[in-house]
Amino acid sequence: MRNVLPKPMLAALFAAALSAPCGADVLDDFNAATLIADFQFDDALGTDIQDTLNSANPAAPFDSDVDFAGAATNGTGQFDASGKDNTQFATAYSDSAGIAGDTVYGLFEVSWAFDESIYDPAQDEEFRLSLITFDPRSTFVTAETFFTRTSATEVEMFGNAVGTGPIDTPAVLFGSSGSLLTILVADLDADTIELFYSADGGASFLSTGAGVLDPDRGVESLRLVLNEDFSDDRLLIERFAVAHLVPEPSTAWLAAIAAFALALGRWWRR
Repeated sequence: MRNVLPKPMLAALFAAALSAPCGADVLDDFNAATLIADFQFDDALGTDIQDTLNSANPAAPFDSDVDFAGAATNGTGQFDASGKDNTQFATAYSDSAGIAGDTVYGLFEVSWAFDESIYDPAQDEEFRLSLITFDPRSTFVTAETFFTRTSATEVEMFGNAVGTGPIDTPAVLFGSSGSLLTILVADLDADTIELFYSADGGASFLSTGAGVLDPDRGVESLRLVLNEDFSDDRLLIERFAVAHLVPEPSTAWLAAIAAFALALGRWWRR
């Protein structure tokens, strides 16, 4: 009688062999990728969004939007949105080379403190990091880290996917004040997204869970969104960065193949 590897074992080993190497820490994965944009907001006090430095690609700064008026860097390494005293949907875009596959990471580090005595349900404040399909100034979102104020005391965060057949990540609720380092992982080959977040500066991360991308969307530009009036609140953006990981043969891949061969050999010796 032929020894046949059980289907569950075969499927598990095959999945392990084909899975992309991603490390134990999503921050390590981000750091291993190639930065295509990195705004750390170390600019001089009062620098407008369009004049902030993209240290990964100085030739691709944010463009200007009059609706960002009043928001500027605070001189201590943060972009301060509290100067935005209008209710407009403010957007700033940075160009990137077109990316149709591989994995794209979006790092968004923010802190907020909303005045609980002032809340208008018709004006839910939002702040987002968006990966955009087209350029210039397209509204075709592929995936984004989406924060929105949902009550006087709560802020909701989730990974937003847009297009045909997308599924958002599950949402997580936080209080009216908080500070998070978030990393959005958009796998353009597997058509999945997952949003990770850390409340301890990147020492550990939790996941909101996974979502599904529109398979026909990629990344051609990056967008920062500030929606509604932040003048009664505090919103500080520490860093807005995007990185692109091109898969290469690695020790993780070789280890997966070795594990598959070892398990297969043990089965045949039974």
